Amino acid sequence: MAHQHSSADRVLRIGGIITVIGLLCTVIAMLPLVVPSLTLPSAMWFLAMLTGVGLIVVFVGLTMQARQRRGR
Repeated sequence: MAHQHSSADRVLRIGGIITVIGLLCTVIAMLPLVVPSLTLPSAMWFLAMLTGVGLIVVFVGLTMQARQRRGR
């Protein structure tokens, strides 16, 4: 039996990927605090904000999924 992925599932997966990318950028942005000789571009701090964006996308996907299940 093939499992069909709904749009809410896709939104959840995309949000999870964005969150993981944001977390990796956050870890990289924190490296200069551990290694003072390391300098990173300030754009890395803005890329670290992808964590919050990803979490918002995940919450939107969860809301979409809850509404789909309630409608069944």
